[in-house]
Amino acid sequence: MALNNYSNLKASIISWSHRDDVTTLIDDFILIAEEAMFAHPDFPLQLRQMEARATASASTSSRFLALPDRFINMRRLKINAAGGDCDVTFLTPEQMPLSGTSGQPRFFSVTSQIEFDRQPDSAYTVEMQYFAAPLPLDATNSTNDVLTNHPTVYLYGALWALSGWAGDMEKEAMYLNKFTMAIRGANKEFKQGRYGPAPKIRIEGPTP
Repeated sequence: MALNNYSNLKASIISWSHRDDVTTLIDDFILIAEEAMFAHPDFPLQLRQMEARATASASTSSRFLALPDRFINMRRLKINAAGGDCDVTFLTPEQMPLSGTSGQPRFFSVTSQIEFDRQPDSAYTVEMQYFAAPLPLDATNSTNDVLTNHPTVYLYGALWALSGWAGDMEKEAMYLNKFTMAIRGANKEFKQGRYGPAPKIRIEGPTP
């Protein structure tokens, strides 16, 4: 069965699990897989199709700015200032120095919102490049970029969640490994598409 839409994914999960008593729980397993694929501690899923851009106006009365919709993490943030575009450097909340005077932000951090190191002194246009989570699968949204391009991420992730629910530790470990490998494979494809293949090295002269 083709893993090309929500209904077929649900049917495949039941077929692969060899269980007919989990029909009402399949939506939960898919949701758990969706949350895990973007929050994997070592290999969060990052696809070319997840790259997004957004602009917003900085507030002159606050150093905070709302995150764009479905935000996962920031790739780049810059300010369109009078002298030209300026990159704003990311720091963790613990690292970021806070200025008591307003001005053009130099640093930013991300918590539940974007936080600048100072209150902007002008309504700068803030341009963000970030990873955005695809719309989750459900009865009204039958597919997304992850399912279309890397369906095994969903399949193995849901089977991992199902095996954990069933208390089958052997299958849970097996499907976690398959889930992780599917994410790593998808990420590798994304990186190769962005940077191209590794350069080949030619060695001149005789070799031992």
